[in-house]
Amino acid sequence: MKFKAFIFIFLAFILLLGSIKVDAADVTELSPPANEPWSNEYVDKYTNAKVGTHLSIAHHPLTGDAYISYYDAVNGDLWMAREVKPGTGNCHNNNDWRCTRIDPDNDVGTFSSIDVTYTTKFGNTITKVGIAYYDATRHALKYADFAENRIPPWEITTIDAAVYSNQETRGIYTSMKFDHDNVPVIGYHAFSTYPEYGAVKIARRVGSAGTGCNGGSPTWSCEIIDEVDNSDHLEHGSHVSIDTNWLNTLFVAFFNSENNSLDFAYPNTSGSGSCSNSNWNCITVDQGPGRGKYISIHAKRSLQDKIRFAYYDQAAGRIRYAESVGSGGNCTNTGFNCISVDRVGTPIGHYGLSMTVDKQGYPIIAYMNAYEDLAPATLKIARPRHVYGLDWGNCGDQPPGELFLYWVCKTIDSGYTDVNEAAYVGVSVSPAGLATVAYSEHNDWDYEVYLKVAQQHFAIYLPQINK
Repeated sequence: MKFKAFIFIFLAFILLLGSIKVDAADVTELSPPANEPWSNEYVDKYTNAKVGTHLSIAHHPLTGDAYISYYDAVNGDLWMAREVKPGTGNCHNNNDWRCTRIDPDNDVGTFSSIDVTYTTKFGNTITKVGIAYYDATRHALKYADFAENRIPPWEITTIDAAVYSNQETRGIYTSMKFDHDNVPVIGYHAFSTYPEYGAVKIARRVGSAGTGCNGGSPTWSCEIIDEVDNSDHLEHGSHVSIDTNWLNTLFVAFFNSENNSLDFAYPNTSGSGSCSNSNWNCITVDQGPGRGKYISIHAKRSLQDKIRFAYYDQAAGRIRYAESVGSGGNCTNTGFNCISVDRVGTPIGHYGLSMTVDKQGYPIIAYMNAYEDLAPATLKIARPRHVYGLDWGNCGDQPPGELFLYWVCKTIDSGYTDVNEAAYVGVSVSPAGLATVAYSEHNDWDYEVYLKVAQQHFAIYLPQINK
């Protein structure tokens, strides 16, 4: 064998091995993550299935594995799918994922929200998973907590239960995060037809000094942030999304039904805040009919960062995006600029929308597109043109002061006849900088629902050898 041919075969073998497991540090400089290719696959799919609604996704900050919480509507159970070593999983239709039933008790698992973190003890890394979700049987907020060094590893807790079970609901539109101290915090919506109110609330695990909320664990404390006592505004405080900034300050975004607006709240230590609870400040960002639902918030990760929101403009059938600018903005609140991202239509039922921020500090928005009435709903993503190295975008508005469109909108899963994508959507970015979108697929022909993922992968190219 000639020496040149041997070198070529050797290099090809090494590169093929590299396609199995690639270290992001070796390729990210040459391959901007936004330009990496996407693949789509089913995670949980079987006959008569109705799985994959009310989903949420997070990546392990160390291993990069994806975790998805989701609802099984046939059995009324909470499930979790975890990305594992190829071939070692047990999910229907996909053994690269491990599916685990977390809570089979009555009808539980809607409005799930998941987060993943880890701690280090005696040199060992201990993974922690938290899932907040709704117990429809008891009208209560529940929480599932996983720690891999504990036996059994899962603990289920009822946090906040309805006082008047026939009229009251506590624990829908959950948003769960571990703060910088790995303490679980949950934002959620509560409402009642008697007594009449709509509210946004917070639950925080505090150890043995908790208030116990209502009928829940004494290791938790619950607090109303903002409340409207009016039968016309039971939706006030819904569509909750929470995040913590670089100082570990909590920010809570929610839909203000009284003003038809996107609002957010943060603590007021002086007790003179503008929310109904004076220990919190409430700020209106953008106001308009049905504007501010299906919110995702990103709090500032540094002093130079911006507060960002992606949300649904129901009246216009559009996705909107807002970011803080200090002053002179074009939003209802001039401290923010607001721009349209894409036309998406006004589908009946739940609408899929989720935003995160990538490793370069740019937003990535995953969403359902149902703009064409006779066409199937599709899964799309929107990212700024800069992440693709482009001078102009192809959708949305021009930002104030710019000459070209800002957003690039791409279809990731186009669906097909009687099959609609992305009524429920979650997006997360791995430590390597690659995005994963978890979403539901509704097969209207077979009356089935499946859990799917779209993932970016680093592309590996063989070198060209010229004779």
